[in-house]
Amino acid sequence: MLSRNVYPQTRPGKWSVLLLLAVFVLLLVSALIVQSAQPFNFDTLFDNTWAAIVSMLAIAAALGAFVVGVYTILRNHERSVAVFFTVSLGGLVALFVLMQLFL
Repeated sequence: MLSRNVYPQTRPGKWSVLLLLAVFVLLLVSALIVQSAQPFNFDTLFDNTWAAIVSMLAIAAALGAFVVGVYTILRNHERSVAVFFTVSLGGLVALFVLMQLFL
C-alpha cells in the first residue's frame, strides 16, 4: 500500500490532480481530432476549430491545476507528491504560455 504522502488529502488537492488528468484526456482527444482530419490537410492547429477548442481547454485546465495546486500547498499545507507533480507540470505550461505571449 502506498504511503499517505502520495495521494492528496484535501479537496482542493484532489481537484488539482483531477484537472491534471483532464489535461491529458483533452490532449488525447485533440490528437484524435487532428488525426481524424488528416485527409483535409490543415496547415495549422487553428484551421481545425474543434481541435483548437479542445487544445485551449487543455491549456486552461493545466493553468487551473497549477493555480489550485499552489493554493492547496500554501493555504491547506498539502504535501502530497501528486500535488507537487501537478504544480510542476502546470508551472511548465504557465511558463510556456508566458514565453509565447512575451517573447
